[in-house]
Order: sequence, then C-alpha cells, then structure tokens
Amino acid sequence: MKVGLIFISLLLSLNVLGQSFKANAIAGISTSQVSSDNLGGFNKFGLKLGASVFHKVNSGTRAEYAMYYIDKGSRDSENFFKIDLSYIESSWSLQKSSKGIIYEAGLLFAVLIDGATYDRNGKFDTQNSDFSKYDIGATIGAGVKLKSKVFMFWEISNTIPLFPIQEHPNGISVGLNKGKYNSIFSISLRYLLSDE
Repeated sequence: MKVGLIFISLLLSLNVLGQSFKANAIAGISTSQVSSDNLGGFNKFGLKLGASVFHKVNSGTRAEYAMYYIDKGSRDSENFFKIDLSYIESSWSLQKSSKGIIYEAGLLFAVLIDGATYDRNGKFDTQNSDFSKYDIGATIGAGVKLKSKVFMFWEISNTIPLFPIQEHPNGISVGLNKGKYNSIFSISLRYLLSDE
C-alpha cells in the first residue's frame, strides 16, 4: 500500500515540473546477494518498480532522479537460508549517451521497509534480523533504446563499505569490512511518459 501511494504521488507531481523535465515509469527484476553472509551468487530474485524524472544538461548528458520499490537480500535453496529485504530507494545519477548506448553512474539512498532472516525453521530471532534502517550505495549501468519510448537498462549497485546494512557479530570489523553489504544486479524497462 505504501509503495503504491509513493508511486502515485511521484507520478502526479510530474505534472508541475514543467517542460524541461521528462518522466519514466520503471519496471524490472533484481537479483542480489549479501556480502559476508557466507553465501555466494546472485540467488535472491525480486521486483524493481517505480518512476524517475530527468533533465537534459546538454545534447548527450542528462541528470536523473528516481524513486522505486526494490527487493534485496540473499538466498540458499539447499539449506533454506534467506535474507529478505524490501526498500524504497532513491537514486541520483548522471547519464551520458554515446554511439547508441546510455552510460549511467550515481548514488543510492534506500529506506528499509521490511527485513528478516529465515532458515528451515522460519524467521530468526530479532537480533539476527536487526538490519540498518538505511542502505547507502553507488551504482553504474548501461542502457539502450528498444523503441521510441522504451529503454532497457542493466545496473549493478553495491552498499558503500562505510555503511553496512548489518554489523558483524560483537561489532568486529577488519579495515573496510565492517559488516554485511547489499550487491544487486537489476534489469529494468523504462517507459518514457512524454515526448523527448
């Protein structure tokens, strides 16, 4: 319900932004892992749904702000272990077009909606599911135009090491390894809601 209200509010606000801003609807899938959880592989699948607005800086560069719902976490099907995290995430990025490819780099700020750890017996105790309320990260990506108003983007993002989503037990840390971090690969379609 909260996700729907945020999405609708963002779309309605686009009408007052003027001619210099354009909007996209975003729909895709995410596949993720959590660093330092002793599992490997992007085995946790989820959704990525939201919207974005962008402003052209010049003929080949634009700045984009996006807000979306995204699933993150990790999963091991063999022993039923799963970290299940849901966020409302915002991103600020710069995009550069060259030879038909759109290159993108930016920063992410996410607010945790729900987070829990599960094993074969169900949800872990509260301490094992005590995740940071925020996830601060960085992203890079690339996209291509499929049709006049449809773009496909591939993105990789990761929590910035200074801001773990969960500390190691007993607060132990070694160098930049201060806890657990989200790593995400996502594929999404962006539909332009107005003419460019």
